[in-house]
Amino acid sequence: MKSANLVKTVILSRHGIRSPKESDAVLRQWSTRAWPTWPGNQGDLTERGKELVKAQWAAMRPFLVENGLIPASGLHQARDYALIADEDQRTRMTAIAMFEGLFPACHIRPQYGSRYDLLFHPDSSLYRTMDRQKALAEVQVLLDCLDSDPVIGNALTILQDITKCCRPSLCGALGGTTSCTLQGLPNRMSIDPRKPKLDIAGKWQVASTLAEIMLLEFAQWPDRKAGWGEVDEMVLRQIIPLHSAVFNATHRAHSLAKAGGTHMLEYIRETLLSEKSPPLTILVGHDTNIAYVSGLLDIHWTDPELGCDPIIPGSFITFELWQKTESVREIRIGFHVPSLEFLRTSPASLTRAVSIPVDKAVYEPDTFQKVVENVTAA
Repeated sequence: MKSANLVKTVILSRHGIRSPKESDAVLRQWSTRAWPTWPGNQGDLTERGKELVKAQWAAMRPFLVENGLIPASGLHQARDYALIADEDQRTRMTAIAMFEGLFPACHIRPQYGSRYDLLFHPDSSLYRTMDRQKALAEVQVLLDCLDSDPVIGNALTILQDITKCCRPSLCGALGGTTSCTLQGLPNRMSIDPRKPKLDIAGKWQVASTLAEIMLLEFAQWPDRKAGWGEVDEMVLRQIIPLHSAVFNATHRAHSLAKAGGTHMLEYIRETLLSEKSPPLTILVGHDTNIAYVSGLLDIHWTDPELGCDPIIPGSFITFELWQKTESVREIRIGFHVPSLEFLRTSPASLTRAVSIPVDKAVYEPDTFQKVVENVTAA
């Protein structure tokens, strides 16, 4: 007999494996080695990425059926779910692949478009009114901590050895000499109030992106090693923590998280607590969305393979409303990360749930309501 019943869940997912967003010209500045040719357009979900998403959500189906969120057979009724994606190809196609995994051949399409811009993109009005110097200082404090971290230093050395960074044009463009390594690449950071984003260039931005590209290659081509034959699972375990740490610094800093995640977090709260919302809501966005929301709630997780707070493609955060007794409800927050084995060789294995400290993972509904109000307050 169940000790509690799952009433509804809101899932915020990152898209699946995509091609790099950087142009060939940019990548050539980062390495003198010949980069592999990716299928499709820059930043698009690949066919391999779609296959992995479908397999991941086919494996999720038994849990959702067991808890009554989707039917054991037949098509999900439109009133029982919401499927909303950002309008990029990689997010729309990921949403479609999710439901192809859950409901094969049913051809369910997500809702998307400019009406959801405030869900998936930072609020430009909050960027215009924020204390930009304070926001930059918050990020800088977090980045400064990385310089003395031996794990991060080792990751920089590994990436330098693999890529042979950097071309003279990159070094000079950032205000350095015409000869530099990744470790010596100058850093530059600013916030333009007309563009709702943090502009960052230099060592941390390049190193973080390089580490993620190695992961993308690892998943995209399971028949060969990534990174010119030098990046396997062991190397990824050493370099992805650098990507996660830089990403945390540039997205979880409070001012940026508030501007980027307020509308999404409020939407999650309203959907979760409303009596009129469907039992299953899936939001398909980006790693930025997950970082903003988890940053506002001060949620962290540790993955046994990839360390602290990885948000790799296919990761998702769950907000579940459980009925414990007739009068008692509870909100439980969870995080799921695809394993390296899943990305590489085993599409039948289930995405792994990782642990979140209980004081940040379980709330009474009224408490969750107040927490969200506090962290999003003007």
